[in-house]
Amino acid sequence: MSLGLIIAISLAFFGVLAALAILLDIPVIGTKRASRSNIRTNMRNIVNAQRDMQRQFAAGSDGTFVGQNRLYDAAEEAKVQRLTDSRLTLAKKLKYAQWKIPPSVFYAASAATSLVVFGVVSMYFNIVMRILALLSGPLFWNWLLTLKVDKRFKAFDADYPAFLMSVVGLLKTGMNTMAALKSAAEGLEPGSMVRTEVELMNERLRFGVSEDAAIGAFGEDIFHPEIELFVQALLLSRQVGGNLSDTLERLAKQVRKRQYFRNSASAAVGMQRGSIWFIIVILVLLEIYLFFIYPEAIKGAWADDFGWQVWQFGMLAILLGIFWVRQVTKIKI
Repeated sequence: MSLGLIIAISLAFFGVLAALAILLDIPVIGTKRASRSNIRTNMRNIVNAQRDMQRQFAAGSDGTFVGQNRLYDAAEEAKVQRLTDSRLTLAKKLKYAQWKIPPSVFYAASAATSLVVFGVVSMYFNIVMRILALLSGPLFWNWLLTLKVDKRFKAFDADYPAFLMSVVGLLKTGMNTMAALKSAAEGLEPGSMVRTEVELMNERLRFGVSEDAAIGAFGEDIFHPEIELFVQALLLSRQVGGNLSDTLERLAKQVRKRQYFRNSASAAVGMQRGSIWFIIVILVLLEIYLFFIYPEAIKGAWADDFGWQVWQFGMLAILLGIFWVRQVTKIKI
């Protein structure tokens, strides 16, 4: 047995184990939640340094401030290093999908799938289909991961606008913020993701977590663009005051509008996506009909070298068409 074959079998074995861990949702390595306390501490240090320097300012004869250079030096020393990134990386997608695995396990599962498909395809198909088989692992697992992220997003988005409007109504009756959040969440179904997130926030408060940290962790593992706006509105309301009900009411209207536009876009592209699957079903049914009516034509094409190449070209064109249609009709959240 050659060394390359042994390496390929080993990679496929460990990749299959990684794939089983993903599908069975087995936590391989515990995920660490990013803490926001360091960012708040650094910002607080900058503000305190600026206030201290402003107290030491003294106007000179030429109208300039004596302590201005010291303020600039303090600001340079207290620069905050950017710890977060808005890009949707693989680690973030795994967190949003609640797959408790590191990215290395995901890559191993993708490589194993590609090797297995490549081994099967190489026995019957040409070099073009073999190269395409090497892409099957990343395409399949990215599709599965995106499907999981979208499923959690839709489950949260289904109850989010109603929850916000319920909170607005309770706040206008004079109820305080945390009690309004709890009461609005209790009005949702027991399996609602919004209700689960509010219950987790209350659990953190009961275990002694500060209110800012508990509110800041609301919906941190859900990929939804309006969650951060909701969290920032709560935090700013608790720190500087203001009319929170009006802010949340505007946010609820924005969420409903985005829901409407997203559903309208999905309905608009649904016909295009459905048409290509309808065409593929017709092609398959025609081939099955020809196979029963005139089997020699189908079997003869399979047996002939040129005919088999034409079959492979047709399958490749269909696969590329499906991929192209999905990319064109993809709707960003």
